[in-house]
Amino acid sequence: MSTRQSGQAIVVMVGAILLAVVMVATIVDGGNVLAQQRVAQNGVDAAAEAGAVLLAERLSGASDPSGGWDVNINARIAQVAAANNVTVRAAYYTDICGIPLRSDGTAAITGNLSEDFSTALQVGNSSHILPGGTATAPDCPNRLVGPVAGVLVLADKTVGTYVARAIGISSFKVTTRATAVAGYLQGYCDSSQGNYCALLPIAFPVDVISCDGQHNPVDTGQSWTFNVVYKIPLCSTSSGNVGYLDWTPKAGGTGEVVCSILTADNPAIDLPSWQYVPAAGNSNGGGGACNMTIEDALRTYDGQVVLAPQFDLTCNPKNGDGDPSSSNPAIITAPNYGCPAGDLGGNGSNIWYRMPSFAFLELCAPAVAGCDGLHGAYIQGNNSAQCDTGNGATACLVAKFKQIMATGTVGAGVGSGTGSKAVGVQLIK
Repeated sequence: MSTRQSGQAIVVMVGAILLAVVMVATIVDGGNVLAQQRVAQNGVDAAAEAGAVLLAERLSGASDPSGGWDVNINARIAQVAAANNVTVRAAYYTDICGIPLRSDGTAAITGNLSEDFSTALQVGNSSHILPGGTATAPDCPNRLVGPVAGVLVLADKTVGTYVARAIGISSFKVTTRATAVAGYLQGYCDSSQGNYCALLPIAFPVDVISCDGQHNPVDTGQSWTFNVVYKIPLCSTSSGNVGYLDWTPKAGGTGEVVCSILTADNPAIDLPSWQYVPAAGNSNGGGGACNMTIEDALRTYDGQVVLAPQFDLTCNPKNGDGDPSSSNPAIITAPNYGCPAGDLGGNGSNIWYRMPSFAFLELCAPAVAGCDGLHGAYIQGNNSAQCDTGNGATACLVAKFKQIMATGTVGAGVGSGTGSKAVGVQLIK
């Protein structure tokens, strides 16, 4: 072979090697970029929802936080983004339709109805204001905006390469966005009609529970089915069972439960958050200032849809460990979810339950179809005839699960009158 031919072969070989590197890089690094795109999307979704949750608190009537809403929304978005390893490029305020807003509350859109970020009010703006204006009734299809109700987050994630480094490409940038909005929940407790679900200070597991031979609660691992009448067993007083909440821990305990059932006095509650449970199971205390048993107080809601917290974890801090943290991202970060290290789980009363959702729960009543003449509550511990479905239960609540509220906040004193509403948060795009 001539020298010239040898040189040509080397060029061809080098070209083939480079082509092979490019092909392998496309497969390996391209696949990694696609996987990281999903990770980045989850991160920016969480950041947008975190900002919208604070707007939900504002909508539900919470007091202005220290530093103002804009400062706190900006800090919350940045905190959650950093915890998910994404970099926020910009965040903007939107109405409930997801349309970016200017500082005066008008739509930040161009003549062809596309988004105009150059005029939109950013989260973390220099004046630390929210969009103003007098808009009240949005019309999403016609791009007529309502008041501020959400945030739109644009974010990036830098993804390092493996094979492509050989051809001088050390990283790729993944760009993504998410919009989350807050609004009044409708349909089960119709806020537009002035009807409000009472938020009961009783907590249910996220999964169906049963009782074992020793009368301890057993998590079946199965979710509740909607529109099915359940006899929800109240086993022993151990954790993992239906629990009674004290909104002002740790003052009052079960003595406050009856009054809290009759007249909602809860604080604004974010999802998820830790709440204090002074008693679980079939404890039928009460009396006190409201002079009624827990069972009789619950029966005042027979036949009605109520809001009830659901729990998935318990926390029993040791002396000196401090209460669990409901701050984000601690409350959503494994393995402790804001509970002090070594304190996750626990038995007995006077422990903390983590609430990731609320259930719209329709309590039974003697006249309600499918309830077999039963009331909504049998919790004195002597009602085997009404409650034992083969699990040995002597106490139970009888109800249907109508719907689940998985993100958002519930306003202070929900169920106590005008202005007390449940607010949900939803990703819209």
